[in-house]
Amino acid sequence: MSFSSAAHSLSFHSRALARLAASLVRTGIVSPAGGVRAAAATPGILARYRFTTARELEQGARACPDRLALIDDDGTLTYRQLRDQARTFARHLLSLNLDEIRLGVMARNGRGIIIPLGAKGLAGGSIFLLNIGSSAEQLAGVIAENRINVLVMDDEFVDRLPAGVNETTHVIIAHESGQADKAGRWPRLADIVRHPERVDHLRLPVLPRHGHIVLMSSGTTGIPKGIIRNEPTLPVVVASIMSTMPWRADQRVQLTASIFHTWGWACLNIALAARNTIVTRRVFDPVACLRDIQRYRLDGLLSSPVFYLRMVEADPDGAYDASSLRFIASSGHALSPSIVQRTIDRFGPILCNIYGSTELALAATATAEQIAADPTIGGQVASGTRLRILDRDGHEVPRGEVGEIYLTNSTALIGYTNPTIQSKRAQGLISIGDLGRIDADGNLHVVGRADDMIIVGGENVHPQSVTEVLETMDGIRELHSAGVDDPETFARVAVWVVPEDSPAGKELTADKIREFVRANLADHSVPRDVHFLDLLPRNATGKVVPRQLPR
Repeated sequence: MSFSSAAHSLSFHSRALARLAASLVRTGIVSPAGGVRAAAATPGILARYRFTTARELEQGARACPDRLALIDDDGTLTYRQLRDQARTFARHLLSLNLDEIRLGVMARNGRGIIIPLGAKGLAGGSIFLLNIGSSAEQLAGVIAENRINVLVMDDEFVDRLPAGVNETTHVIIAHESGQADKAGRWPRLADIVRHPERVDHLRLPVLPRHGHIVLMSSGTTGIPKGIIRNEPTLPVVVASIMSTMPWRADQRVQLTASIFHTWGWACLNIALAARNTIVTRRVFDPVACLRDIQRYRLDGLLSSPVFYLRMVEADPDGAYDASSLRFIASSGHALSPSIVQRTIDRFGPILCNIYGSTELALAATATAEQIAADPTIGGQVASGTRLRILDRDGHEVPRGEVGEIYLTNSTALIGYTNPTIQSKRAQGLISIGDLGRIDADGNLHVVGRADDMIIVGGENVHPQSVTEVLETMDGIRELHSAGVDDPETFARVAVWVVPEDSPAGKELTADKIREFVRANLADHSVPRDVHFLDLLPRNATGKVVPRQLPR
């Protein structure tokens, strides 16, 4: 694109987005800080960078340059510093003279993943957020399948690099853990951003070529699925999140959700758009998180249920002051009445729920008041989202009946990196893979995973209902329920239980667990198998890994 045509396009988009910018300031999605000059720059930045991490860093550096943007394990960065480092790394990417930037990132929470996300939008190209749980074989497959030519990774993962990777890929170390013998041969992100003078002669594109953002599934075997989506042009779904909870401009929030996952990536960009100060750590530690809340007087916790439950368990007497918290934004796992009650007992009625998936992002949101009144609620369908409950034949079921949840919105996937993988579609919508129903007030209720439902002796059984019942039983710290094959009834429920270190936990038996379920649910829900474990196998996002459960 010539400079004159780029300028014309920029002017066109600037006029179209001017009204949107003013609306975002009024609603609080974008902080009005920074005065007239920062506000005047908003339409142009929106036109150039859309609602990407690059846009948030550019606008943040203009609106509040000296405000802390990030507190992580490597120190602190203001909005100006974070923007400048993203610019330097973007110029470094351009200096590699690649035909196309295909940037992979395999890093834990912190600047090691945030700076590349910003640089991607500034330089133009596609970015692949790799699951840090990927094996060496999976990493090799992902690099080859997606033709990744730059890979930013924490040094703890370099042992998983395939042989000969340097012939096809520029490897850059994100976070240094001091294992120089493992990472000493590759350049470091910290060194690159520390020397902007080396690349200052390179100009960033006026209108970057915005490639895709690809997030990887957890992928227990084989090459993880790469979910392709465009970074949002307009923040339509963001409005639902911001209206559901008191998440506002110039707050301090703790991000424990993994940024390489959809929920953590979304939280990062919303927090930056609101000019928040983000506090995050590479490895989750419940006590450290509680200390951060107390020390920095944090307003919000962006997390998943397993993480704030660990915080509840780590501080049973409420020794850490968490009174500054105004909201907990939860997503990534199903809520249950027990989880909700324990969270409210510790932090107060401030738990809000965001329901969605890696493929389809946001589907529904529930306020703290809704969750406190009904822990099973998924909430109102998000703005900009079309959602229906369909039967097996793809027909819409009557209101109140359970069916499979289908939806679409502006942040839905546009496909998979492997074109042979197809999403399940009906009526122009995509299946999210869950069963649910819509109540009389239009609120979504999620029953459980569609592929988790089993038929026991002709009766439908949702293992999640067994989990919710057993979570109320004394002596159980955590558990997982699933279906297993049975020669007589085709399938039965099995449960994996981690007992509490308490008298009640020590007295747990398989028969007591079965009797507890039988007293609360029908006989076909009573688990055939009961396994006692010291802990449940979980991945980096906190989800249970079923293949690692004993059977």
